[in-house]
Amino acid sequence: MNKILFIIFLTFNLACFSQTQAEMNKQANAEFNASDKILNETYKTILSEYKTDPSFLENLKKSQRIWIQFRDAEMEMKYPSQSEYGSVQPICRASYMKELTDNRIKTLQKWIVGGEEGDVCNGSVKILESISTDTMQKASIRKEGSIWMNANMKKDHRIFGYEKKDVYSAKMILLSIFTNEVKNNPFDCKHGAFYDTTEMKDLKLKYVATENDFLRIEILKAGKKIDEVYMLKKWFEFEEE
Repeated sequence: MNKILFIIFLTFNLACFSQTQAEMNKQANAEFNASDKILNETYKTILSEYKTDPSFLENLKKSQRIWIQFRDAEMEMKYPSQSEYGSVQPICRASYMKELTDNRIKTLQKWIVGGEEGDVCNGSVKILESISTDTMQKASIRKEGSIWMNANMKKDHRIFGYEKKDVYSAKMILLSIFTNEVKNNPFDCKHGAFYDTTEMKDLKLKYVATENDFLRIEILKAGKKIDEVYMLKKWFEFEEE
């Protein structure tokens, strides 16, 4: 009797594990497919934005073909098709495919967002589109220090929060009117990229002090400071008393 109960228990647990493993495989594949979709969108965007540069497009297509060959060779090196690494191999393969794909996305996104003006190593990467003072939309600093901005489609804005008082330091957060600078967070900002402050959900910005050409800004989550960044003063205006 005990033996029968043990077999039933073992069969039940194996079935549960199998179902869980199948679900995990499905989830891992879904995550890879999501990254693969972003990669395809990124590639198509570059083709469109650089359509007047046939020489670059030819090199881009060549680079992408070689990258696909590299990706496949990398997968075969790590997970040879003739080998078996257990029931978790599908998850491992999908996760590594996602990692390689995400790295490629990060590389290609440089051609979408553009390079900083003055960077002598931009190469074929277009210069980041400048915003004139005539079309500039500024964020408002309220009396208590909170910062507010609602995107205006007739105006432009691109406000970075830098790690240091240096526009070449790490970009920590971004408010931008430009879709290609917000979608998928191409600048890899630690706290994300948003169209305006209304999209920041549980994050808030608070003015702390003015330091030369920069404002020192706190990033708050649930009312608590989680980081401090520097934003260029030219993008802000203080509410009048």
